[in-house]
Order: sequence, then structure tokens, then C-alpha cells
Amino acid sequence: MYEALNRPIPNLSGYLKRIGLSGAPSADLAGLNALIWAHQTHIPFEDLNTSWLHLPVSLEIPALYDKVVVRRRGGYCYELNALFTRLLLDLGFDARSVFCRVVRGRDFLPPCAHRAVVVALEGKLYFCDVGFGGPMPAGALEIADGVGQDVRGEYFCIDRFDDYWWTVSRNASAGVREAVLQFNTFPQTPQEFIAANMKSAMDPDSIFVKQILVNLRTTDGSLSITGDVFTVRRDREIRTEHIGDDQKLRGILEEYFGIEGLSEA
Repeated sequence: MYEALNRPIPNLSGYLKRIGLSGAPSADLAGLNALIWAHQTHIPFEDLNTSWLHLPVSLEIPALYDKVVVRRRGGYCYELNALFTRLLLDLGFDARSVFCRVVRGRDFLPPCAHRAVVVALEGKLYFCDVGFGGPMPAGALEIADGVGQDVRGEYFCIDRFDDYWWTVSRNASAGVREAVLQFNTFPQTPQEFIAANMKSAMDPDSIFVKQILVNLRTTDGSLSITGDVFTVRRDREIRTEHIGDDQKLRGILEEYFGIEGLSEA
């Protein structure tokens, strides 16, 4: 019944080419960091199926491969981190999908509504994420209590929250430290995310239904769409632009995010 959720990547070389790699990196920390950076700078986080196109969101590996690799779309956490976990497994990494809570900007403990990846390497565990629409590390974070880590110029820290959960924090503007999300390291099968994905994709109160969200890391900043605003961040400069209509939105998606043909999706 759930076989398609657990299938291998249909074409590994095609996936690697999609993220700008000519071949598979080694199954070590350097290779893992190379895969995360390549993924984040080539495949956008986007919720266009749920917020704009009103299309279903499948978590089956063949469907995800077709959407992200063949049709050069993006996806949100349940899609991108599903495909990335499968890629890591097929490349020989010891990878697992895990549940997370997004705690950034909240003064309460929210339910699990995010999917990320934990990788075991040489006796250590590392937190990885290629499907978060907010600030995410551009590489793997060692899961060790109180250890701060500089990842391509951004400072992150992982702290133990309790016996089961860990908190990922980062240094935001002016050096202020903010908690971003919490995760546990318990392995989840792909089918465990079906219900959470359905809620995110179909609940009228879901942010992924109510608002267009698109984000792509660049080598010198980021590109994003939030609702009706397009933002370009480059080094220390920020430029915003009102979108206004679907035609302009399609133009921005094509020019800046490489997403084409949505009228036929």
C-alpha cells in the first residue's frame, strides 16, 4: 500500500544534475555538506500547489521525482526532505526522516508540523534540512548539546531541550539569538508523514493554503515570495517589489526560480 513512498530515486544522475552536481559526492561529512548546499541553491522551497494551483501534494517518490527533477519545480518540507532522505539513502548515507516543531516567533509549544533529516556519520548525528521556508543552515549541524557552529558565515547552535527533543537556534540580526525549530532523532517511516502533509495541504487555516511562499538560497543571499511581495536579498542589500497579478508572478517564478509552465500544471 505504501510501496511508492519507499521506492529508490528513479534516476540518481538526473537528480544530481538537477542540483548542479556532475556526480555523486562521497558518503562523508564533506559530501553531505556539498549535497545540502547544492540542493538549497538549486531547488526552491515553494507551496504553489496548495496556495495557488490547488493541486494535491503526493509524497510518493516517483511523483516527487517527476515534480522536482523532471518538471523542475520545488516543494515544501514534506516533499523536499522526503526526496532528499531517499537520495541520501541511495547514495549510501545512514539517513532518517524526523519530526520537528517550528518555534520561531512563538511563545508556545506548537505541534509537529515540519519534516527534516538526521544523518549518522562516524559515530555522530547531524541535523540536515533542505525544505524549510525560513532560516536554515547551509550544511549539516552536529547534534551536540550547546555546541555552536558556523555554517558558511551563519552561526547556529543546537541545545538539548529535554530527554527527547533538541532546539536549533541561530544568531539573527544584531547578534540576537532566536530559537528556530525543535526536533527529535527518532526515525520515522515515510508513511508517518501522510496525515501531517494532508493537514498542511488542505486545512484552510494552514499557512501553505492561505499564502504563497517561495524561497531559494543564492550564493550571495536569497530570493523569496511572501504573499504578494517579491524580495531579493543580496549581501547587505534588500530589494522588494509588489507582484500584483498572476502574469507578473509567473514571470518572476520563471526568471528567478526557474519554475515554468504552471498554467499547464
